[in-house]
Order: sequence, then C-alpha cells, then structure tokens
Amino acid sequence: MPGTPQSDWDVGAGEGTTIQGFADPFSVNIGQSINFRIESPATAYAIDIYRMGYYGGDGARLVASITPNISVSQSQPACTTDSSTGLIDCGNWGVSATWDVPATAVSGVYFAHIYRTDGSSDENQIPFVVTNNASTSDVVFMTSDETWQAYNDWGGNSLYSGVAGDSQGSQLDAGRAVAVSYNRPFATRFDTPGGQDFFFANEFPMIEFLEKNGYDISYVSQADVSASNGAAMLEQHKTFINAGHSEYWDPGDRANV
Repeated sequence: MPGTPQSDWDVGAGEGTTIQGFADPFSVNIGQSINFRIESPATAYAIDIYRMGYYGGDGARLVASITPNISVSQSQPACTTDSSTGLIDCGNWGVSATWDVPATAVSGVYFAHIYRTDGSSDENQIPFVVTNNASTSDVVFMTSDETWQAYNDWGGNSLYSGVAGDSQGSQLDAGRAVAVSYNRPFATRFDTPGGQDFFFANEFPMIEFLEKNGYDISYVSQADVSASNGAAMLEQHKTFINAGHSEYWDPGDRANV
C-alpha cells in the first residue's frame, strides 16, 4: 500500500508542549475501540491515525482521520500524583476522541498525529498497538513499551529522575519515582541519547526492515504477552522478536515467553 511522506506525519524536537495525550488502552485488538485522552488549550486541532511500516520508505501510512471534542481537551483536570512513589497518573482526563478500529485493520504499531489548526503551530504523536488475537503469522513482534514508560519523564518523574523524594531509600538517582503509569503522554522522543528508550531509535528501523523484506508479521504489546492467554497466543506463531532497548519485563512477560 502507498505510504505518507515522513514530512507529513513526523514531529520535531521542541514540539508538543501545547498539545499532548495518550491512548487508553495502549493496545487494542482489531474490531475494538481505542480512546485518546488529549490536553490542549487549542480552539481547533486535528487527529490523523497512522500505521507504521516500510511503505516504500515513507515509514507510515495514513489510515483514518477522526474529530476531537475540543471542550474536553481544554478542560482536563490536573493529573493525580502520589508523593510517596512519584507516580503521575492522568487517567482522570476525559476522552477527547475515540477510534473504532476496523475489523479489517492490519496489526501494527500505530500512532495518532495530533496537530493544532487554530493558527498556532504545534503537534505531537500518541503511539499505540493494534493486535490481531486470531493471527497465526510466522512472526510476532513485541514492543518494549514497559521500558518506554520506565524512562518516560512526562510530568517530571521517571524511574531514573524526578522530585519524588526518594522515599523508598534508593541509592540510585535520588528523587526518582518507583512507580510509573501508562496514563500519561510520552516525553522521551528527543531528550535521551538516541531516543534509546522509545520506539523510533531501534524498533521502528527493525519494523521497516521486516516489512520491506516481506516477513509475515503481527504485533503485540507487553501487556498482551503478559496476559493470562499470552503463552497460548505466542504459540500461534513460529518466531518471537523483541528488538532494541528491552530492559523492563514484568513477571507475566517472562513466564509466558
């Protein structure tokens, strides 16, 4: 299928300060719905949905556009915090938009490109995974999303830095959080060396390579692998791939793999 030029879908360093959000849930099966919780003072903005892949070198393909609820995005409450752990959780934000994933959608790593259309220039990306639980593809690729979140310092705290008070007595990086949430935007696209804790440094090039060379592949998140049916799901495939900076695995991931 034809792709969309990277100049249309990518964002640059320093952008995303006035429009940001996250997907809820992070991973969704084909035929289900996914919510986007977005915060912005914008009086108008757009949401385009892309699937990542090779696509002749473009790197992504536009698959849908959805209309946001502007008033919800303009009135999001302050995120909840836990000073004892450093946890920052924005699960109390309202739903700004919902995408009903078609049953014919192709499993993959997707993102919502959110960008202001009110005369101000700002944009951001919200990554998520679309799975196909019935897939028997030769290859199944697991994203390293738990590591993405460990390094994500959106709101001021990550598992490596912050102002959490280090109440757990850690000798590593006083002030770091000891708990992080998926319910918040990503802030690690450009502020770590090589972006090694996020999708674009290592996982994106691997996905481009696999799809350029025609491998039969589907995609899952760590939450999918960790689920009670994770081991059975993996057995539907011949090869398991996990690429890049995959530092954090929960007990379910380990047991099922």
